[in-house]
Parts: sequence; structure tokens; C-alpha cells
Amino acid sequence: MRFRPFTEEDLERLNQVAGERPLSLGALRFFARTGHSFLAEEGERPLGFALAQAVWQGEATTVLITRIEGEGEEVLQGLLRAVVKSAYDAGVYEVALHLDPSRKALERALLEEGFAVGPLVLCVRVLGSRGARGERRGVLE
Repeated sequence: MRFRPFTEEDLERLNQVAGERPLSLGALRFFARTGHSFLAEEGERPLGFALAQAVWQGEATTVLITRIEGEGEEVLQGLLRAVVKSAYDAGVYEVALHLDPSRKALERALLEEGFAVGPLVLCVRVLGSRGARGERRGVLE
């Protein structure tokens, strides 16, 4: 199994494992430039990907994994290792992500790779565009 940075030419391959949330070309271009995003593959077969970026948190930088998808715990562990190594090589000593508690394979992979998994809850509000009177016109996705 190989873990490598991806390029625009990999969009179709990433979307083979993206499930119901395909990546746009714009998202792929952004994450391809971060130095912390990877494609997992076995030969020519895509197995998963991690989308991550360095984020300044006021006092230090954190590499934030925005999205991670993979076929099984081994793939997820490898992707986590690749992101952690890229962070360390860049002088960033914290890697974080939000964990959906229903993703048990990812939780096991995180624990195996030394991440602290706690009871933190991410609250999200998706904002829609509003007209002059404040009526909702659509939802951003």
C-alpha cells in the first residue's frame, strides 16, 4: 500500500472512494497544495484519502484533517501516519480532526496511532443564503 500526495489528475480516483460526498475540482486543487493531504492506493486501485491543512490557532499551528475516508482500519492508520509525518516534517506538532462517533474503524485507527479520543462534540450550522428580508433561499453544501 502506498500513500502519496495527489494531483488534479487524481480527481476521479479520489471520488471512487468519496462515497456520497464527491470532491470538487476546486477542493482537490486547494488540498493538493497544502502538503498534508494524501491518497492511499494499492497499485492503481484507490483505497482512501485524507484532506488536511495547516491552520493557525492563535498561538500555534495545527494540521487539521478536514476529511478522511478509507477502506478499513489499516488504510485509515496509514493515512493518519502520512499526515502526522507531514506535520512533523513541517514543524507542526499537533494534528486534529473531528470524529463522528459512528465511525468506529476511524476511532480504532486514531487510538492505535496515539490520538486522544474524547467526548468532544462538534456543533455545525450550515448557513443558507438570505434575501433582503432574511428569507432562506438555499443551503450551502
